[in-house]
Amino acid sequence: MNLTLCPMADADLPVVAAWLLAPHVARWWTEDPAQEIAGYARCIRGEEPTQARMVHLDGWAVGWCQWYRWADYPAGEYGAGPQDVGLDYAIGEAPLVGRGVGTAMIAALVAEVGRERPHAPLLVSVDAENTASRRVLEKNGFALVELREIPSEPEDRSALYRLGRSIG
Repeated sequence: MNLTLCPMADADLPVVAAWLLAPHVARWWTEDPAQEIAGYARCIRGEEPTQARMVHLDGWAVGWCQWYRWADYPAGEYGAGPQDVGLDYAIGEAPLVGRGVGTAMIAALVAEVGRERPHAPLLVSVDAENTASRRVLEKNGFALVELREIPSEPEDRSALYRLGRSIG
């Protein structure tokens, strides 16, 4: 599988916007796709500290992901430490769900974070009902920390996962 991560660009925003409306993504991702796209535009312009990436498989855009320091955002309700890095991700192309792309994407994203922030622990929050996302994290060595309500999240319960080993 030839999977690569590339910095998100303005030309990618319409594709991500369409993916955000796809049922397999919209179910888990956001209640306000326009606000999400505006946030990615700020990332692209360097106005936000989040590192947004497009995911390419054999040269074709198939999803997107991002990483950020929790310290750059309000993270108290997640229990993030000052060095913790967070991840978000989605496979935009529905036919690729369940085919190993998510597992490879997380592995590539963890490797990128390791190059940029050696030894930084990772803390990821996903909807507790999103078993596919949870499996992808577990396949990449993340351990479940707890299931609980996060007041700022729309889901009833979040699953918090941590990868605390050295990733550098």
